[in-house]
Formats: sequence, C-alpha cells, structure tokens
Amino acid sequence: MKKIILSIPMLLTYLLIAWTASVYQYSKYGTWHIYPALAIALLVLISHAVRIASISPRAPNILYAVVHLIFFVPLWLGCLMLISKDSI
Repeated sequence: MKKIILSIPMLLTYLLIAWTASVYQYSKYGTWHIYPALAIALLVLISHAVRIASISPRAPNILYAVVHLIFFVPLWLGCLMLISKDSI
C-alpha cells in the first residue's frame, strides 16, 4: 500500500500528459476536454496531502510535494492552454 501511495502523484502527472497529448488536437475553447485536466490537479493535491499525513517522517514527503508541485503547476498550466486553446 505504501508503494502505491508513493507513486500516485507521478502517475497522475503522466496521465495528464497522456490526456493532453490525446485530446489537444480535437478540443476547442469551451469543450468538456478540460475537466479531466482540472480533476487531475485536484487529485495531485489530495494525493500529496494523503502522502504527507500517512507516511512518517513527514519532512521528506513535504520536500517531495514542494519539488513535484514546482514542476507540476507550469506543466499543468501548459496542458490547460493546449487543451482549451486559450492563453493565460
């Protein structure tokens, strides 16, 4: 169970990349294609919170969450722009 909790944020990041690669050519502004990307961001935040709360020691998990989110947020925004055809 611990190994699954450890890998969920990265698996969700790969899922976001795969989703963007598969739909950005067919999506346009205002379509439903953006909702899974929004949900993935929420799930990433929840998975980091679960990881920090359930695995001791907490300091390495907090560091991992911060580093992952530093890379995830710009990637997520880029995916949102590709999917929605709108720049932020």
